[in-house]
Amino acid sequence: MDDFTLTARIIAKTAEYLDFPSVVGHETPFLDYLERDFSGAGFAVTRRRNLTIVETGSPGPIHCAHVDRHGVIMDGAGHGNFAAFAVKTEKYGQMAAPTRSLFDKIASRYRGEEMFAYDRETGGRLAYGDVEDVVFDTDNERVRFHFRGFPPLPAGTPVAFSRTVQREGDNLVSGQLDNPLSAALLRVAAEAGLTGKIVFAAEEEIGRSAGHILQWAGERMTSFSAFLIIDTSPFADGGEAGKGTVVLRRKDANGAFDDAMVGRLETGAASLNIPVLFKDAFIEEANGKARAAGEPEQGLGITELGRLVTMSQGQFTGTTLQIPTWNYHSNRETTTHAAVLNAARLLLSVGGA
Repeated sequence: MDDFTLTARIIAKTAEYLDFPSVVGHETPFLDYLERDFSGAGFAVTRRRNLTIVETGSPGPIHCAHVDRHGVIMDGAGHGNFAAFAVKTEKYGQMAAPTRSLFDKIASRYRGEEMFAYDRETGGRLAYGDVEDVVFDTDNERVRFHFRGFPPLPAGTPVAFSRTVQREGDNLVSGQLDNPLSAALLRVAAEAGLTGKIVFAAEEEIGRSAGHILQWAGERMTSFSAFLIIDTSPFADGGEAGKGTVVLRRKDANGAFDDAMVGRLETGAASLNIPVLFKDAFIEEANGKARAAGEPEQGLGITELGRLVTMSQGQFTGTTLQIPTWNYHSNRETTTHAAVLNAARLLLSVGGA
């Protein structure tokens, strides 16, 4: 598959996948569609609670991507709650209270957006509406959404962004890319000869996906050091994406990743002349400047791979391959064709037949 076709296929598949809603805690429609899509392409697929597992037919790494997306859950009284907080609280009993700074980010991403309510099992669309306002409900410690255009909806009804992928000029692609872009990348790469297994997991945005993956992996093996987690990685602007950079990590806030896997990706990128940025080093450099200026530092971040390593006490490890984006966690998250292509080229160079 030539580079132009590879990029075009991934972007088209991303748009296709966005047709299937997957609000965190309510990912069944998309996980079911992934099962049908890969089965239709001739792959052996297993569907289990919170996971869709694909066998490529050849040994290799275990490639993982989360399928959940941020969205809203209706409260039965005409308003909505931010899904990540609602699911954490109602499903897992974890109190999740927003900070003012996080509320400001959520409000800026959702105000004025068209959204649709859907059936949590089938994905069937129930109604369209617009976000009229987003309110910081300090009494109940929640982010409350006010909609215009929705009929009465039962409590627990998930609500997703309605906007799909937008192609901007010859080089930009935007939409709710986190994380159907990674799923699309793996689907097209599988067709192009990707080896190993592919695991799609629910509930990453609330920190639960690693547990779902670990439960499955622990039933089959006692250890494995070649997990490769595919995701997007946020930046303040499009500088890195514009260069076609791929984002790697040697560690996150949970600890170090597998040196051999990191080395394979770094060597593969060098052989393909693909620019690389190590996100942990990038953050540490920024923190050094912040310290010198007396400004707050940022954390190293917590990844799905880091959670997997910590939860398994190091028995399961690997590394990450991420696509740089900006306008993160919004319906206008953006990257470049070059960044998408280089992520695909690197993935196939280390995990292809």
